[in-house]
Amino acid sequence: MPVVLLLLSAGLLPVADARAQSPELEGTYRDWNLFTYKDKSGRVCYIASEPQKMEGDYSKRGPAAVLVAKFPIKPPNIQVSVQAGYPYKKNSTVTMKIDKKSYSLFTDGENAFARTAQEDKRIIEAMKKGRRMTVRGTSRKGTYSLDTYSLMGFTKAYRAMLDACKKK
Repeated sequence: MPVVLLLLSAGLLPVADARAQSPELEGTYRDWNLFTYKDKSGRVCYIASEPQKMEGDYSKRGPAAVLVAKFPIKPPNIQVSVQAGYPYKKNSTVTMKIDKKSYSLFTDGENAFARTAQEDKRIIEAMKKGRRMTVRGTSRKGTYSLDTYSLMGFTKAYRAMLDACKKK
């Protein structure tokens, strides 16, 4: 499944830790998939979705995805991230728009993240209420991408993720 490959390259899945398990698909909720795996810290749960529409002036890029992950650490432990499928322009900003509300994410390599745990919470709440999300970023070559995601199934997937992480 492409999302698993995305997570490997995003660094979300522990490749070097031999004790870690491969991620397991726990369920699909419309346009969102729930995965879990165990690492040395405990159970990691995440939901992921791929864009329904990919636009831009780039010539080529890898797979893109938006993820929400719950890590087995003390709060704040839930993180929203975007993987572009290309390296973002250094020190650039990614704009995530959920319905009519915009959020600014910072970039690190091929990934973008909310700046604070409070911003992660605001984005997640908007994703629960929203229907559509776009993500616009700029590559290190100066090209742009505009990806459109469905938020259908997000709330159920998010709740299932929280439940899955309660299991030992």
